[in-house]
Amino acid sequence: MSLHRRLASVAVLLAVVGGLSACGDQASEPPEGAARLRENVPTTVDGVVLVAANVWDDSIVLTADDGEGAAEDAGIAVGERATLKGRTYELVSVHEDTSSSAPGGSGSYAWVLPVE
Repeated sequence: MSLHRRLASVAVLLAVVGGLSACGDQASEPPEGAARLRENVPTTVDGVVLVAANVWDDSIVLTADDGEGAAEDAGIAVGERATLKGRTYELVSVHEDTSSSAPGGSGSYAWVLPVE
């Protein structure tokens, strides 16, 4: 392999690695009090069961169930808020896992902040 071809291969490899690292989570930490919700996994936050579904393009469908009456849900995008079961939640960030996985094996998650 010629030197020119090797250098071109290295440049392509570095571009791919750099591009992949840019697709990861933001370097900033989620705000204090934010809850990490793995896609389709019920998570109890302050006595309310939250589920993040349809994690897609910086948005989710957030479902809240406090055990009283029907669960409530709302579609929200990053930076938006939804009031469910009398409590307000802000979608802080989304990590969409686009790798192939078995049903229930998604690595997608969202950070949701309960707002006072």
